[in-house]
Amino acid sequence: MKELGALVTPPRVWYQKKRNLLRIVLLMLCLAELAIVGVKYDGHVRQFLWMGIAGYSAALIFFSYIFTYVVLRYGKRQSVTRRADLLFAIFIFFLSLFPLIMLGRVTADIVQGPVVKTVHVVEIWDPRRGGDRVRTEDGKEYELADKHIVIETGGTYRIQALEYSGMILAAEEQN
Repeated sequence: MKELGALVTPPRVWYQKKRNLLRIVLLMLCLAELAIVGVKYDGHVRQFLWMGIAGYSAALIFFSYIFTYVVLRYGKRQSVTRRADLLFAIFIFFLSLFPLIMLGRVTADIVQGPVVKTVHVVEIWDPRRGGDRVRTEDGKEYELADKHIVIETGGTYRIQALEYSGMILAAEEQN
């Protein structure tokens, strides 16, 4: 190429590529949130916030690799498989919105902190249906964070909960 006089730019190193910059920013955000939670909270609150941050950040990084692979493959395919690749890329994009929204909820819980309030339990879901969930009188649904939290239908409880994530961390029966 030098004989023709063409200017060739050297390829970018891995950390200068746009897709990797986005992953680095996401990783730095994750580490910053983990540090803030480590300083601000302790005990079981810290445990559940760390699980939320690490899990949803890992899911976003995983989806970013799949999305990048499909988009890079898109230009090298024939027209029939290009449509399938495009639909798959759109599907992965919408699938990655869930961890992004949930990461935002965990971040809101970090800012607000656990809320203590009194609720009246209307319904308890059967754990065999996919989790220990509770519906309160005001219509909100919460998930029980631990098997040791005992709540019965019709009772009034003072709960410590992560409001945006919908997680009950502790419950105490009120008379």
